[in-house]
Amino acid sequence: MIEELNGDFLQWLRGFYYVAQTGSIRRAAQMMNRNPSTISYQLRSLEEELNTVLFDRYKKSLRITPEGKKLFEWT
Repeated sequence: MIEELNGDFLQWLRGFYYVAQTGSIRRAAQMMNRNPSTISYQLRSLEEELNTVLFDRYKKSLRITPEGKKLFEWT
């Protein structure tokens, strides 16, 4: 059975989608009228909930992982 999605989870997905689309937490935050720290929190929360890494983080750049690509296609 699929568990019911709560509003937080949907916001995490929305944040993930914009980061994956733009390749940047800062640009995603601008598009969503949020603080970059909020978007970063959403990504970490989503990764914890899904128990997977969606982006490889190196210094200030993000690279989407194969798991992240699958989720991006789904969203």
